[in-house]
Amino acid sequence: MLGMHRSGTSAIARALGRLGAETGAPDQLGHLVEHRGLRTVNRQLISRAGGTWDGPPPGAHWLDDPHLERFDARAAEAMRAAFEDADVVVWKDPRTCLTLPRWLPHLGDRPVAVIIHRHPVEVAASLEVRNRMGASLSFAVWERYNAEALRHAAGLPTFVVEYSQTVNEPRESIVALAEALATWGVTLPNDPRTTDVGLVATERHHQADLVDRFDHPDATPSQLALFEHLRRLGGAHDLLIPPTPAPEPSQASVDLMRRAARRRLERRTPSRPHPVR
Repeated sequence: MLGMHRSGTSAIARALGRLGAETGAPDQLGHLVEHRGLRTVNRQLISRAGGTWDGPPPGAHWLDDPHLERFDARAAEAMRAAFEDADVVVWKDPRTCLTLPRWLPHLGDRPVAVIIHRHPVEVAASLEVRNRMGASLSFAVWERYNAEALRHAAGLPTFVVEYSQTVNEPRESIVALAEALATWGVTLPNDPRTTDVGLVATERHHQADLVDRFDHPDATPSQLALFEHLRRLGGAHDLLIPPTPAPEPSQASVDLMRRAARRRLERRTPSRPHPVR
């Protein structure tokens, strides 16, 4: 499960759990359906590279750092501990948008990606309430997570869905997702047509005025282009093809995330600030 924070990944993970996918032992799941052991490894990976969830490590090749190889054994063990011998699992952690290549060797022969995206104005409104985050930084982080999700899922069987569709048309959305999964050999034991998957519109606390348009003074050209590309991608892809060439984020967006990482890491270790490369 790939998607930016506050984008509905928890709702879809719960829905797939109700259809019979293994989400992990209940005592290891937080209220956002994130397995604690797997999330810890993701946090460590990002932190070791000088980043945070809201200030990801800059650059396209930060995961190639040989110092991160020490996390491969931790990732393998965390995955075994989380799911053991389950036939069908669903794993949700937004940070995996950034770290997926380090996990792919531990996800079986042919993992399937489910990418859920949400209107950036709605994400920004949610992050403003939860984290007091400004719109420009929210849009920058939204762009980074969604762009990385597309890049890292390239070549995988992938289902792309927009959050508003899942709450406005819950039955249709989950049936389409289950049918796509079945064509890729991922069979869920419970029928999505008769199972209550818990997708309801009342869970959507922030709503953009126009869900099919992104018109905001703080949006950058690359964010507008990514928004349009995501909207065109809806549905099943036997092999996901990301946008070519990928829109380049503005330097202002990169700088915003760099400063966000620095502030958070300095608060975490005030006596020895973590370097941000």
